[in-house]
Amino acid sequence: MLPNALETIQTHLFNSVEVMTRNNVPEVMKTRILRLRDIYSFWLTFPSKKDAEIVMELKKRYQIQSSQAYDDLKVIKQLLGDLNKASTDFHRWKFNNMIQRAYDLAELKKDPKSMVAAADKYAKYNKLNQEDAEALPWHEILVQPFEPTNDPTVIGIKPIPNIQERIRKKLQQYIDDTDIQDVELDEADFDMENLFKQPEHDE
Repeated sequence: MLPNALETIQTHLFNSVEVMTRNNVPEVMKTRILRLRDIYSFWLTFPSKKDAEIVMELKKRYQIQSSQAYDDLKVIKQLLGDLNKASTDFHRWKFNNMIQRAYDLAELKKDPKSMVAAADKYAKYNKLNQEDAEALPWHEILVQPFEPTNDPTVIGIKPIPNIQERIRKKLQQYIDDTDIQDVELDEADFDMENLFKQPEHDE
């Protein structure tokens, strides 16, 4: 798939048909985006589905060839990969979903030992055995008082003797009032009417 085609799919994966039409998305691409959106949502709902099962679902729902179904599978996995990189929430949700399915299966088989094991795994993963962290008492944190000073020794700097006198002498050395001259202001001579006038062109 061309990079611009994948970018179009990523941009419009959850947009309406009207939005895609306004953005001049070709009809063939719109049809594919709707198909990918459907299977993308299906796989999020059933994350334990294998690649082969997703291909079969594509072929069953949309009567497409295997080559097209595998190409769709590749795109969907790229979209899911982007989601995974963006956040770990998907992995947490997937893990909890797997534990829930294990619990449901154990309950169906009337296997209390496995039910307890699944529940224990769920509680530990979600840290349900830990108390909620206490909020920090921000209102009790006092602002550090600061007092201005011109004493450099407070930050470990050795003071320079007669610093003010040295500054005065340096200023006298580089600033000479005799070099300052008054000048008169000259008015700018601009023809404001013709300055921005557009040149006329012969027709």
